Amino acid sequence: MLNKLRSFIEKIATVLAVILMLSLAVLSFVQVMLRNLFSLGFNAVEELMRNGVLWIAFVGAVLTTLRGKHIAIDILPRLARGRFKAILDGLINLAVAVICLVLSWFALQFVLLEIRMKAVIAGFCPAWIIESILPLGFLLLATAFLIRLFEKNTGDAV
Repeated sequence: MLNKLRSFIEKIATVLAVILMLSLAVLSFVQVMLRNLFSLGFNAVEELMRNGVLWIAFVGAVLTTLRGKHIAIDILPRLARGRFKAILDGLINLAVAVICLVLSWFALQFVLLEIRMKAVIAGFCPAWIIESILPLGFLLLATAFLIRLFEKNTGDAV
């Protein structure tokens, strides 16, 4: 079950990362060409690209966490051995998952506020659509850390 969930999230995140990277590359190329050849550019494109980087950051964080390649600043787990190391790793994964869930909750409150305010990004796009990566990203990160926690406890780690 965990492997299926991990695989599903990883496939969706990979496809989304590819689409986002291609979109950002095309948008930046078009923007550069417009500026250099026609001396014009679109502020909306720049704003959308900045927000695209936020999306890429969250999607990349989910992928690296699922694969166990995320940045970890951990001295104690590196020094620990045996059962103590397993318990410590489990506690760290659980603590990070809880923190991500709390951040997801507050990000959701922020997005709901943006919906009520009818805020827009780039002059035409409802802000909540772009900002929806915040609660979703933190929720997916929490899920990734919980998957890692349960995989380590059941011995199914990839």
